[in-house]
Amino acid sequence: MKNGTGLSLFFGGTAYLGMPHNQAFKKLVFEGIEIYGLNHGASRSNNITLDIFSIAENEAARRFGAEDSIFLSSGYLAAQLVVQQYHDTHLLIYAPDTHPALWIGRPKAPKIKFEVWAEQAINQINESDQPVMIISNSLNNLIPEIYRFDWLKRIDPKKEIVLLIDDSHGVGITGDEGKGVYSNLPKLPNIQIFVTASMAKAMGFDAGIILGSNAGITSLRNSPVYVGSSPPSPGMLYAFVHAELIYKQQLKNLHSNLIRFTDLLISTKKLFFIPNFPVFLLEDDEIAVDIIKNGINISSFPYPDPRGKSIHRIVLNSGHKKEELEILARAINKVY
Repeated sequence: MKNGTGLSLFFGGTAYLGMPHNQAFKKLVFEGIEIYGLNHGASRSNNITLDIFSIAENEAARRFGAEDSIFLSSGYLAAQLVVQQYHDTHLLIYAPDTHPALWIGRPKAPKIKFEVWAEQAINQINESDQPVMIISNSLNNLIPEIYRFDWLKRIDPKKEIVLLIDDSHGVGITGDEGKGVYSNLPKLPNIQIFVTASMAKAMGFDAGIILGSNAGITSLRNSPVYVGSSPPSPGMLYAFVHAELIYKQQLKNLHSNLIRFTDLLISTKKLFFIPNFPVFLLEDDEIAVDIIKNGINISSFPYPDPRGKSIHRIVLNSGHKKEELEILARAINKVY
């Protein structure tokens, strides 16, 4: 949709760093395709493989602060690889609003505040005789809200824990220089940490990643799910490896856009947002309807229940131009 200015005004999606249309990143993708081809469909355990897979996994571990990593074809497969590795031997405890990619069956995730759930989880784990797997998102991108995990330190240190966190909406934009949640998690001897993420959001290419310890990642490489899976496009991984400076610049651009947008607003009273995160929840249906009537596309649909109430969100990204932010701000200011 185009506004009267001729600009295509879209403030939705999850391409937070604007990578799908970044010319420098696209150039690297084309270079990678020229070197490695469009895809490499062989099993991950095949004796014939491409060097870019190990290069990219070593680079991802370094960049996101982990000991080791695995790339897979999707964030869903990455999450399922970890869950299926442990669900037969561990009691699974799901946090509120855990993404369906981390489900086995249809778990009954509690409909309570994360902090309340964490207190209950501590008691449940400390009283359990089983090894436990804690499964959670790193944040809620709908509200938005970033979760804290300091409470893990209060779990009985004799308890054997596997912690699985989905960081699909955090990796690339949260944490120190976009490192995501992994490096900020408490490192405790009784807790085995895995962080999974879809790279198709901020990072801009189709793949899933698992971050973990050397021992944890090695155990996953021996899984039949991993052995039987295909890798992501090697050309995309080549672009990721060589795009560190591009990602850093795009994160700076995103932060600049967030400051510019909020500075343009008369009031933020009916917007809920958190620092340095590009999602703005509209708490007034009338404002959302008025913005859409002005030819501005925002995220506005029922989720996660398709029969529920629509959630109205403005999502900024690194590629938004100054004039686009000005038009959006004027539409909001007009209501005030």
